Amino acid sequence: MAPLVFLAGAVFLIPWTVFLGLTLPPKYDARNWGVLWTGFDAVLITVLLLAAWAARFKRRILATITNAAGTLLICDAWFDMVSSFGNRDDWLTLLTGFGGELPLGVYFLWLSHREGVNTLSTPERVVARVHQRGERREGMTPESESESESESESE
Repeated sequence: MAPLVFLAGAVFLIPWTVFLGLTLPPKYDARNWGVLWTGFDAVLITVLLLAAWAARFKRRILATITNAAGTLLICDAWFDMVSSFGNRDDWLTLLTGFGGELPLGVYFLWLSHREGVNTLSTPERVVARVHQRGERREGMTPESESESESESESE
């Protein structure tokens, strides 16, 4: 079902994008411009703080959060740069976009991929991480854990 929903969304967006490209005015006086940008930046700050927390405490949700952070940073760079073309400060926007937001966004997407692979790693790596933290799986004694490890090593 999910592949069909994604496909339907993409198919719907094709004519919608063409329609917008043909009908949107070249200039538009946006109301609530300040709320739009400060709200977007507040969401970005929240996601980055959540990512810092997840990284600090090694939470599995880090892969998802860094994916969101990377996507938001790339969107922020896109809208900043496109909306500033032709203005007197467009050089500063291009500098912050290409020098900060885009590289950081790409880094977060790479980190998301790496964390996702680590999260979905083999059970042996998960057991090793548990032992590094000194935690025990519920209902297992140290002897049964080492038996479980030796069985998985012999496989």
